[in-house]
Amino acid sequence: MEIEDNELTEGAVLPDERVATFEQVLEKKSNLELAETMATVCGIHIAASRVYLTILDHPHSTIAEISEILDRDQSTIGKQLKPLYEQDLVTRYPRTVSNGGVKYLHVAQSLAETTEWLQHELDRWTDATMTQLSRLHIN
Repeated sequence: MEIEDNELTEGAVLPDERVATFEQVLEKKSNLELAETMATVCGIHIAASRVYLTILDHPHSTIAEISEILDRDQSTIGKQLKPLYEQDLVTRYPRTVSNGGVKYLHVAQSLAETTEWLQHELDRWTDATMTQLSRLHIN
């Protein structure tokens, strides 16, 4: 893409400069908080990330226990667990209770595995975003 000298105005940012600035932001991705990155890159709401971290700190918790720890309704916790199940960040295991019912115990994927998964997702997101940026045309 060519830009004529007379098309440039003071303070104008060239497309290549925008890409370079964006790449600098991405270089600092390690400084982003886990929950914010999961929300931005993977669509996992920050509240669901808190549920993940709670389960990580309290393995084999039931929804009732997670609800108590986070001071939220059990139905809310159940909704926030769905994307965590879908991404295999949390696994639930059935446990039969004395009255014949079943309770589910929750175990979070290790932080190391989640960090590796998140890095992979962030790389994919970055590649897709850079591809989209390279297709932008400035008139």
